[in-house]
Amino acid sequence: GRPRTRDYDDMTQEFVTTAIGDYHARLCAESPMPDHATETSLLDASWARACKVTRINLGHRPELAKLVTSRGSQVRGQLKTKLHPLVEAMFGFYSSQSKNAIKKNRNLAEGLKEGTNFAFKEDGRRGFLKAPIIQKIVNTMWFTNKHDDGIVFHEYFKPFPYPALALVLTAIECCIDEWATGSRTDIPFTIQEYRGAYESHLKCLHAFEDATKLYNVLPRI
Repeated sequence: GRPRTRDYDDMTQEFVTTAIGDYHARLCAESPMPDHATETSLLDASWARACKVTRINLGHRPELAKLVTSRGSQVRGQLKTKLHPLVEAMFGFYSSQSKNAIKKNRNLAEGLKEGTNFAFKEDGRRGFLKAPIIQKIVNTMWFTNKHDDGIVFHEYFKPFPYPALALVLTAIECCIDEWATGSRTDIPFTIQEYRGAYESHLKCLHAFEDATKLYNVLPRI
């Protein structure tokens, strides 16, 4: 089967566990939907950090590198799993076979997606990024207990990084897409399907930052 961390000796396990932890956090903070070149440079940085922290000088081995980088899809899957019930409850989607409910869900999904309405606190497009679901999932995913990345690797998450925020917006969008027909259908949250949406959210955050520099809105999230 596939190699697992516990298949290796204690020293290697310590090294790989350290590299995985750093990679997991660095990925969210810097580039959660990386292409191959970015994935490699994130891996190199986490590998170097693990060498420093554990004082174990382990050369790159493809099967160990794979153990570390495979965490990327796990991060995205974990985020979506945590988000799915929040999207249903906080936006008011309703699982039902009735035509009326299906129509309501379809209209709701359409309305939320239009112009990224789901990211605003109020109708009338006021309070961008102040939708309660955003703060809720950020806390749930990164700041719930002392072992979470936002606390262990606080240097990556203070202030909260735009790539992680763009990932959150993209994951919310994916969960809303699941209701597009009116009945929830599972849609995998993959780089292939959602990198375009992620890049467009990231671009929008940078544009929003430029437009609101005077008010210092984004760094406070």
